[in-house]
Amino acid sequence: MYRLLLPLLFAGGCASFDNPTAENTCKTLVYAYPQIRDTGTPTQYANLFTDDARFTVEKLNIELNGKTQIVERFDKARHTTNTVHMMTSSSFYRNHDQLEAESHFILLLKDKAQPATTKVINGRYLDTFSYDSARCLFDSRNVVIDRIGVL
Repeated sequence: MYRLLLPLLFAGGCASFDNPTAENTCKTLVYAYPQIRDTGTPTQYANLFTDDARFTVEKLNIELNGKTQIVERFDKARHTTNTVHMMTSSSFYRNHDQLEAESHFILLLKDKAQPATTKVINGRYLDTFSYDSARCLFDSRNVVIDRIGVL
């Protein structure tokens, strides 16, 4: 009897992972992030994250908890720096029942107080999402910096 139920459990489990609409919505979110981060408004940036989202950059000792802290940091950074973010590739995958992504980026960063110097940062975004068929938001974004250089 249990052997007869086992294939049904696996089939049901596999079907629950298949949500191409949500995955496409999350891909759109990931690819919208660079433009909104560079030229968007605080409201547009806030609309990328869940209310209790986490945003971390371990190499820079940044750990933000909640949309309010994330948007405050965004606003502060926009007043002191100019940025150009570029995505080079991304990979979306399932971790248990959670959609996650790893995206590679290059960031050009100019401090407004020292505009002659441009930092080049490359690394990876490690993301988890909160999503349904109509909307996808960052639940967590862990920024892993692989290299920092100066032009």
